[in-house]
Amino acid sequence: DKTSDIVCANSTTSAPGLHNQSILPATSSSVDRRSVQFHCRDKARRAIYYMHRHPLACIGLVALALVVSSPLASATPAKQGNPLRAPMLRIRGGMWGSKPVTPVYPPLPTATAEENAASIVSGANLLAGSGIATSLDGWRTVLAVSFALFFAFTSIPGRLDMKLGKPKKEDGRFFTPSGWAFAIWGPIFLLELVMAVSAAVAPGSLLGPAGGEWLTQMAPGYAAAALHQVVWTLAFREWAIDKLWIPATCLTLAAFGLFSAHGAVSRALEAAGSMSWYGYAVAAVPVGMHFGWMCCAAVLSWNNVLNSVKAKRHVQLAAATASCYGAAALLGHVAVHRKDPIPALVGTWALWAVSTGHEVLRGAVDELALNALNLAAKVSSGLSLVAAVAAFVLPRMA
Repeated sequence: DKTSDIVCANSTTSAPGLHNQSILPATSSSVDRRSVQFHCRDKARRAIYYMHRHPLACIGLVALALVVSSPLASATPAKQGNPLRAPMLRIRGGMWGSKPVTPVYPPLPTATAEENAASIVSGANLLAGSGIATSLDGWRTVLAVSFALFFAFTSIPGRLDMKLGKPKKEDGRFFTPSGWAFAIWGPIFLLELVMAVSAAVAPGSLLGPAGGEWLTQMAPGYAAAALHQVVWTLAFREWAIDKLWIPATCLTLAAFGLFSAHGAVSRALEAAGSMSWYGYAVAAVPVGMHFGWMCCAAVLSWNNVLNSVKAKRHVQLAAATASCYGAAALLGHVAVHRKDPIPALVGTWALWAVSTGHEVLRGAVDELALNALNLAAKVSSGLSLVAAVAAFVLPRMA
């Protein structure tokens, strides 16, 4: 008999809960067909079981399949070419391994010179009407508020300079200007008040016909200087009598801020049409005066620090002499380099006041040393005046 041709295939699934399956005797062709059907059903049962046990993994696989297959399904054949389509996996045209097609873009329209000029003008107007104007509005407010704070805090009584009064013999302070030198604060306060009000109300009056951003560039340095002077008014009091390095540091930082503000002003003076004559009178002049005086005030404060720590007389005399020449060199260099004589003129004023402010020490200090210090102050004052003249004349001779 042909019982050997009858195949009996028994298979047992490994998934729990599923019963053993058997295939009935049949011919070889029917056996093959039944075997295929059985294996398909078996794979389906395994897949259902796996999805039941691992649902999140199945969801992730389905999502990945959708992401990968969606550009391939929607792409056109490569020979028909859609160059603007860029499917995932660097496949263009929906065919694996096909070379990317070079995109062909339509030519851009050529604008005329008049259209380009109109676009530039409209962009400049938009920039001037939004960004620059907003920046100017913000910084002019900072300028006005910082001056108001500075003026208000300097009016509070109780500072050491108000209590100590004029220099005395027992003070032993060598780098000390005469009282009339402090009258410079009058024009500084007055002109800066006009500058702050003009910046807040009518900033255009400070600018020249060509305009410019010097007001917004000057405001940060001026505001920093004003805030450091506010701190100085709070630190230069009796609680810091043995910590005079704190107010000295404040004045030094204020001088750095005014150095930055004066740099913005001097650059505006060099740019034709950036600053009006009114802006020069109420902004450039007081800022230059303020910067020059603040440098001298910082030098004075550090000499007071030496006096407060009871440094030896010859050390204080040497420091005072070096301070005279150092202040003249600094302000003279800034004046000539920035072509603005005002800082050097302020140095001339302050150093001449120093040369006459030591007379109170007559009898308490060696006469020869005191005369040498006075001579150094007068010479440095003269050098500062020469620098101021050079800063005024040299640019006009070029």
